[in-house]
Amino acid sequence: MLAALLDQPDPVGIDALAQATARHPNTVREQVNWLVAHGHVTRIRQPQDGRGRPAWLYEARGSRPGDDEYVELAAALAWRLQDGSPDAHTEALAAGQHWGADLVDRKGAVPLPSPDAGRRWTVELMDELGYAPDADEDARTVVLRKCPLLQAAHRFPEVVCTVHLGMVRTALERNGAPPDEADLTPFSAPGECHLRLGR
Repeated sequence: MLAALLDQPDPVGIDALAQATARHPNTVREQVNWLVAHGHVTRIRQPQDGRGRPAWLYEARGSRPGDDEYVELAAALAWRLQDGSPDAHTEALAAGQHWGADLVDRKGAVPLPSPDAGRRWTVELMDELGYAPDADEDARTVVLRKCPLLQAAHRFPEVVCTVHLGMVRTALERNGAPPDEADLTPFSAPGECHLRLGR
């Protein structure tokens, strides 16, 4: 459980951590409370975003991947887009497409674009971004075993996961693979998301 918390770039709630570790929330809560009591984990209140008492979030002490400010900004933007946009899905997809284009420009597209090269390039990108992809032989079906924005994705999957899909579609298109074949199923099984890159 401590290793799972160290993998998270931002503070995470019990439900999101249970999803990531494929364990029952009660088991996770018991183990996390033990870690808190023994000084391995810090407990902080989730920012107020509605009625009722805010939930607790947990983070491991010590170095973690990612930039805290970036993660908090991503969660804030997801919250704002979900609550303030009449078409959050379209705007999130467009944001992801712009992000994907920027990533391709910085990383450099494949020299010989093709559907196969585009899928493999995209899996490599997802690995570099910290999603721990596990692809089949043709890189058509990918299981994502980590999410650098797990807490934000757990709270705002319609926005965060749609941004990720937009990024993937642009990465595919810019590298010679059909973007419309890409589809993302968030939290398809405990501790994983299912990403389809081709039929």
